[in-house]
Amino acid sequence: MKCSPILLALAVPLLFMSCAPRRAAVVLDTAVTTPDLLRAMVEENARRIVAVSGSGVITFDSPELAGSAGFESALKKPDSLLITLEGPFGIDVGTVFLCKDTYVVYNSMENSLLTGSPTTTSFRSFLPFDLTYEQILSAFSGVFPPPDREAAPMSYTIEDEQFVMVYRCRTRRCTYVIDPHYLVVTRYEVADDDGTLLLQARASSLSEQSGLGSARRIRIWFPRESCQVSIAFNRMKLNPDELDFRFTIPSNARRIERGH
Repeated sequence: MKCSPILLALAVPLLFMSCAPRRAAVVLDTAVTTPDLLRAMVEENARRIVAVSGSGVITFDSPELAGSAGFESALKKPDSLLITLEGPFGIDVGTVFLCKDTYVVYNSMENSLLTGSPTTTSFRSFLPFDLTYEQILSAFSGVFPPPDREAAPMSYTIEDEQFVMVYRCRTRRCTYVIDPHYLVVTRYEVADDDGTLLLQARASSLSEQSGLGSARRIRIWFPRESCQVSIAFNRMKLNPDELDFRFTIPSNARRIERGH
């Protein structure tokens, strides 16, 4: 049977479309994919993620506090994050709202409201370790930011099919491990010059939505303090059409205000 020219003309582009990759391949070669090019692609992937909604489990482990809670989150870049926490059997545990100028933490069990400015020191009033405002936003967005675009790497290599970029960050050394398909930082480390690890952040369970890469599991570890926090999304939506940042604080809540 002969194929008609019209059917052939329709079939050829469909064949190429079905075989086309979802994302343009990144050449796993440091001579071809330069540090500036890789950093720009990682930055572009992160920049295009402007909002995230999701739910899952957050786990804390430190000498002062250990436990886990279910959560629902809504994040709008550059600076708004709402987290609702639930304990066993769906019991409301509390609400955390962060923005550039303030944070609000409501403890349902104690009916207390804590407010303050979003600094690492002030976060210590409700977190058992020193997370920065930017690290918290990154954890709930599923992506860590790439290195500063003005810096030049100390080394640029390939290990285990991933790019590894090492930078000088003030008096310390920062390492970025980047997945070439999802263009996501899968491991970020900060170490002293003697190699002592101060912080390690890992991103895993990588997935893609509408051509954007992100991680469903985030782990931030402070080995010197024996502290870590893990976030595991069981549902994650990138760039949802709508986000709800509404929350209610009882009028009789005990109010505590913290400075910087």
